[in-house]
Amino acid sequence: MPWIPWKVRLSCCALALVAGGSFVGTSDVTIAPVAIAPLAIRHAPAPIVEPVHAEPGPEVAEVVPIPNQDVTGLRFPSGLTIPGGSKHRVILFTFDDGPSRRNTPRLLDMLDDLGIKAVFFVKSESFGNGNPWEREHAEIVREIVRRGHLVGNHTETHRQLPLLRNAEIEAELALSERKIERTIGSKPRLIRPPGGALSNRVEQLLGENGYTSVMWALYGGDLEVSTPEEVVRTFFRVLERREREVGDRGGIVLMHDTKSHSLDAVPRLVAALQKRNCRLLADGEELYDVVDDLGYFIPGHEPDETLEERQEALRERARRACNTVALR
Repeated sequence: MPWIPWKVRLSCCALALVAGGSFVGTSDVTIAPVAIAPLAIRHAPAPIVEPVHAEPGPEVAEVVPIPNQDVTGLRFPSGLTIPGGSKHRVILFTFDDGPSRRNTPRLLDMLDDLGIKAVFFVKSESFGNGNPWEREHAEIVREIVRRGHLVGNHTETHRQLPLLRNAEIEAELALSERKIERTIGSKPRLIRPPGGALSNRVEQLLGENGYTSVMWALYGGDLEVSTPEEVVRTFFRVLERREREVGDRGGIVLMHDTKSHSLDAVPRLVAALQKRNCRLLADGEELYDVVDDLGYFIPGHEPDETLEERQEALRERARRACNTVALR
């Protein structure tokens, strides 16, 4: 064995002691295992955040307008406010605050089964941009139009318009107009002011922007009650009170397609009106008529079919239906 200087031997021993001590120390340490996520999980996309008041993205496809169909009420005179009451027994259903992914498609099927056309006043906050959540809502708005219903503006943010300055109102209108037009191919000409809040200033401004404001006369309180039976009871209490106090026997109905119990109330309301028609038919009185044209609530406007013509056809249908019920 070759001779090694003592200083070198001493240094090697010191290094061995240090190294050995280090390894011995680490051997007593418990190291928690690190969980390594699978590749698919580690690269999963971030959750979609619903945008608020964003402009339509460039990836939104242009929509070809539906031909020969006035989907936004262009034929109605701008600057008008339709109060919603009628001395005739005409009923028009309107639905606010949608589209609702959970409720609106079900409502559309229900209206098809009942043979009813309605007016939907949509909030543009939930559609008009490029993310999947908003594209799904935009498709519901297009389906509303494809089913033959009218679409009106219910603003972007649902703030009461008299509380806003003119510039703020016009900004709301401009944004919601662009979103609706990109979705269905036409600018909205009908508007339902949020909460029904209007003032002379707001009415003038809406008229200057080409809008007809559509109010309501009949409300079943679907935002205040929680069952379809309560909606029906409230509706008829309002209907009877208005006939007693102001002489209105029909009107525009306010409902919300964001409420499931409101949807469930629709066929109950229609069935109750048809039942009342049996009594009215026997008494020779005007029947309740669920119409699809706002023109029946505008003095001087001439719809395609007169009320007299509709009543004649309605009485024949009611006669057959009431006889069927009586035979059971």
